[in-house]
Amino acid sequence: MYFKTFVSVAAVVAATCLPFGVHAQEVHTLTPQFPDAFKVRTTTTTDVQITMPDQTGGSRTQSVHSSMAWTDDTRKTADGYHATVAIDSVNMTAPNLPITVTATPGSTTTTSSTTTGSTPTTTASSTTTTNSTTITGPSMTLGTPTPASPTPGLSPADMQQKVTALLKLVGNAEVSYDSRMRPVRIDNLETLKTNIKNMILVAVPSQNADQVTSIFDLFLKDITPESAASFLRQSPRARLPYGMALPLKTAVPLDPATAELYGASLTVGGTATLDSWEEGKAAHLTMMIQPTQADMHAFAGDLTNAFLDKVFIAMGANLKPEDKIQARAMVSRLLDNSMILVSSSCRVDVNLNNTALNHMDCDTNFFFQIDPSKLMTDAQLKANPAAAAKLKTVAVAEIVHTVADTTLDN
Repeated sequence: MYFKTFVSVAAVVAATCLPFGVHAQEVHTLTPQFPDAFKVRTTTTTDVQITMPDQTGGSRTQSVHSSMAWTDDTRKTADGYHATVAIDSVNMTAPNLPITVTATPGSTTTTSSTTTGSTPTTTASSTTTTNSTTITGPSMTLGTPTPASPTPGLSPADMQQKVTALLKLVGNAEVSYDSRMRPVRIDNLETLKTNIKNMILVAVPSQNADQVTSIFDLFLKDITPESAASFLRQSPRARLPYGMALPLKTAVPLDPATAELYGASLTVGGTATLDSWEEGKAAHLTMMIQPTQADMHAFAGDLTNAFLDKVFIAMGANLKPEDKIQARAMVSRLLDNSMILVSSSCRVDVNLNNTALNHMDCDTNFFFQIDPSKLMTDAQLKANPAAAAKLKTVAVAEIVHTVADTTLDN
């Protein structure tokens, strides 16, 4: 009797509480709403450190800091949107080399995000972003670079002049987007290829120009406007979870984005978490974007083999079949014993009344480590242990901090 009573009460409680439990979790949907014209101003700061062997048998670390700013001037079209992307400024410094580059090919206005109440808006002002994230990997910590002796080179003023001239040679990119601001194609890709080739030829002796042009065309002819845009589709801005049901404080898988190059493809997943929702005002999200290490290794292997195919074509009859086999085996050993880690995290504020008005603050960490001794076979390592001992681990650590804000045309 007591058992039947208990079951009856439990059934009533479950039936009563189930609807309450289902509806207790907030679920919201971010609906894309874009005006006919707006601009996206993006700034990035990048810190790269490369650890590699030196001539003394030890290791040295080279550090490079750079920043770049560009503007996407966007207009609505019949089937989506179109943006003219222009580089506004570039700055590069190498603390342990006497090189400083600052290039501004035109007037520059830095835009930073402010907040009015709880709704993100933007104002024109000067902003400086500092990133203190540290990547720690096997045998490598991103920290203070190893001092190096000054190396003769161009003065900062000369470097600035040259880089400014090179930037003007590249020109603007024309990008088409779909109705949700996902890149579809780079419309003027062929023009950009020509401009980049001309930029490279500026630094090439005239007697080598034909050879450089042939190699350049060989590597870039297979890149299409659509395949180039596929890499842009992996950016956080292109991955905003429009139209997806977003439970509050719950990570939701993002639609995967696939980039393709030379037949190699990389599919990148990720998650979006709705941190808070202010009805009629703003949504605040966290996005995590990260390919798996297995996918990164597969992509690196396929891409490297595709590059080798083109190198073999460029070398023509000068390369024997056995040389090709050996080259592929060396690269395979190297990649099999490498480490590739990539991850991005973004904090996003979106104006619900106009989703074009948003602020994104992202950190991307990249770590790549290889063991050059794997270029040698076991027999070679055994026969020449002294040479193997000099092949120190090479590691590359990169931290990119990106801030993107939107402004509306008057």
